[in-house]
Amino acid sequence: MKLIFNIILTYSVVLFFLGCNNNHIETELETIRHISNINNGWNFQLGDSIVYSHKEYNDSLWTKLDLPHDWSVEGKFDTIYGTDWQSGYLPAGKGWYRKKILINVEPKEHDIELLFDGVYRNSSVYVNGHLVGNHKYGYTGFFYNISNYLNNGENSIAVRVDHSKPKSSRWYTGSGIYRNVWLKVLPKTHFKTREQYVRTNFVNDSVVDLDNHVVILNNSQNIVKGKLVQKVFSINYNLLNKHEKSVELEANDSISVSGKMKLIKPELWSLDYPKRHILVNQLYDDNKEKLIDSDTLFFGIRKIEFSSKWGFKLNDTKTKIKGVCMHHAAGIYGAAVPESILYYRLMMLKKMGCNAIRTAHNPFSPEFYTICDTLGILVLDEIFDGWENEKAEDDYGLYFEENWKKDVENWVKTNRNHPSVFMYSIGNEVSNPTRATQQKLIDFVKRIDDTRPITQGGHDPTRGMTDRLSKTQLDIKGFNGDGEEIGKYESYHNRYPEVPLIATEVPHTYQTRGVYRTQTHWRRKDFPAPWEINNGSGGTMRGLEGKCYPIPNLAKVEMFPEEKTKFYSIYDNFYPIINPNFWKENLYYQSSYDNATVRSSARKAWQRVQKLDYVIGQFRWTAFDYMGETNLWPSRFANFGIIDIANLPKDHYYLYKSLWSDDPMVHILPHWTHSGKEGKIIPVVVYTNAEEVELFLNNKSLGKQPYKGEQLVWDVPYSPGTISAKAYINKKLVAQEFHCTANGEHSLRISASKNKLNAANKENTLVFIDIVDNNNGNLFPYADDYITVEVEGAGRLRGLDNGDPLDLTPYNSNSKKAFRGKIVAFIEANNSGIIDINIKTKDGQVKTLQLTSN
Repeated sequence: MKLIFNIILTYSVVLFFLGCNNNHIETELETIRHISNINNGWNFQLGDSIVYSHKEYNDSLWTKLDLPHDWSVEGKFDTIYGTDWQSGYLPAGKGWYRKKILINVEPKEHDIELLFDGVYRNSSVYVNGHLVGNHKYGYTGFFYNISNYLNNGENSIAVRVDHSKPKSSRWYTGSGIYRNVWLKVLPKTHFKTREQYVRTNFVNDSVVDLDNHVVILNNSQNIVKGKLVQKVFSINYNLLNKHEKSVELEANDSISVSGKMKLIKPELWSLDYPKRHILVNQLYDDNKEKLIDSDTLFFGIRKIEFSSKWGFKLNDTKTKIKGVCMHHAAGIYGAAVPESILYYRLMMLKKMGCNAIRTAHNPFSPEFYTICDTLGILVLDEIFDGWENEKAEDDYGLYFEENWKKDVENWVKTNRNHPSVFMYSIGNEVSNPTRATQQKLIDFVKRIDDTRPITQGGHDPTRGMTDRLSKTQLDIKGFNGDGEEIGKYESYHNRYPEVPLIATEVPHTYQTRGVYRTQTHWRRKDFPAPWEINNGSGGTMRGLEGKCYPIPNLAKVEMFPEEKTKFYSIYDNFYPIINPNFWKENLYYQSSYDNATVRSSARKAWQRVQKLDYVIGQFRWTAFDYMGETNLWPSRFANFGIIDIANLPKDHYYLYKSLWSDDPMVHILPHWTHSGKEGKIIPVVVYTNAEEVELFLNNKSLGKQPYKGEQLVWDVPYSPGTISAKAYINKKLVAQEFHCTANGEHSLRISASKNKLNAANKENTLVFIDIVDNNNGNLFPYADDYITVEVEGAGRLRGLDNGDPLDLTPYNSNSKKAFRGKIVAFIEANNSGIIDINIKTKDGQVKTLQLTSN
């Protein structure tokens, strides 16, 4: 079976290029349409009253803030809110946002749209006291034409957000207007929002046919006769082709128009060279003397193919999907993630060798897709966690029947515009699914966009039904946890050899940064999930016997018996964990060797995907630790990520870099500060993609090992000093790394991910605070000093994090203990000038860092 999808994908941008000569786009000062970001200057209040919607209501005593905003992440972790282990123990509730806007045109002479990129959830929007609409789903954008509710002059916008049923997803969701808000002032006759896109057909290797589609909306009382002009430019603004077409619109009507043109040897969008083009749509009057409307789109040209014989091809090149799953929230920011932080996180993954991301289990912000477009990262775009039947008590299943068509249409029409989006997913491990619902979702998506294949995370709607082993209706069969089991891919392929397969959620492994255990731990037996505890399977491997690939212990006895979790912390105080189960000491921290998992090690899961051509790739669970889906109170997250919640890489980050990246590398684990273990055997594991590695202890060689696809292991009697590894290709040194024993007095080492920030964009930076040896600068891997961060000048502290799932200090605190020798401060620029950062310990040490904001 071979599936071919050829498409050029587009998206709207804020810049509007209105005129063109033969070679370049010319910008004009007077725009026909205008789009404004209206994030700044809102007032906010928790609570609920219909009077908050009234135009004249006095909100002067409310909290003043800028959007995006997530009020849940500003709260304290507790069990009193009605939230739970799934939603992360933070408050939800109801809240209102209000803003005054000044309209200096006659509203009824324009079409004015109010656009929200995302509100969580069940939002009601009021303009001058009038209800203009309600949107229940928290993950899709929406807009309203508010022209009839506006006045020339001052107007009020009020938004009610109802998250009073807090068990609304199986992870932390956030609460509030957590994405951008826009005001669009359009002419009465204009290009319809979300109805501009481009399709392609590869005629041959050199020629591409374009079909540039628009819908023109005429909301005026007059017949409009005009000319549609479409021009395609390279990213350097060189005109490549253009097309003109006469159009005629009746009053209060719309028409769909397609303009066709050819491109000769266009630059293609790819992972290494994500080249884009520009399409300018212009509508003139019949004589081309007056510009009626204009809009500009960026797009990328690429060809995607799928086959059960050879997998996936991008632009005729076989490519394995090296993917990760992500949730939309990001630690201290909750769901309101700044674009600069999102970019930083995606760059971390790109540098690791990751080439694809699955949006688990809902659409992400528009900025996410744009960054993936520009970085060259593929996206498996997912819309729902479930369908008619709720998985969390208050989730979207309550509203599915009445809203799914509207939300799917919003999702597809928004995101079909991105070259990064190469596949759709219509669900994830759906509860009590039916083939009928699956088919209607497939058919509906393909009516809007048939240029991408459709898959589903895990439970294809045959699981638990009598026809469980029937052929999938999906273009590509997805596997979640069961894809980690021995023979699972092979048995399905043998039954249906024409169906391509994708590991949508494989593997599920655990690590806590800086924690090591030499004995293999399986989740169900050693640190069971809440549902395993509740169904009585915790503490056993019942149901998994013979299904899991063995992971040998690294030592006959546990070399790190001290790694136990008996306390949680808030600020600088420690509290006992009340947990009567025998696995309590292993429940919250997992080993950073590749030996804490559900069914498979990370390495074995990738080896299987590499070996099987009909499995096009994998999306591991997950890229980053995320709030919610915890191991019950008092943890704030589980340890699924290859990067922790503070954006610090774990050892798995380097394992995947060795598997996915071609850049020569070597990585050693564990650290080399093991007081009291002198003479005891410490398993030293090395990850590399070189041909061979030589290990040294205090400059004495411990021998070379060739790399043959497995991790390299040396059993080393512990002696303080330096453990180092040198990696070679063709006998040439290509990479090296070392760890040194830390001892004696310690101090703080401070650095920033970026020292010069953009104030206009409220750019954020990460300030890394390490506790190090005074003599040699080596990290103290067990240090937990209590640290206070104070920020003055042109920026502010957004929060602190340390990666510890058992630290329940509120995110907006300026004090927190370090975890495994590290803590991260998140700083935002909000004015031009100098940002002074003072970092203090309880014993009186002070370090300073100065950043520049322009």
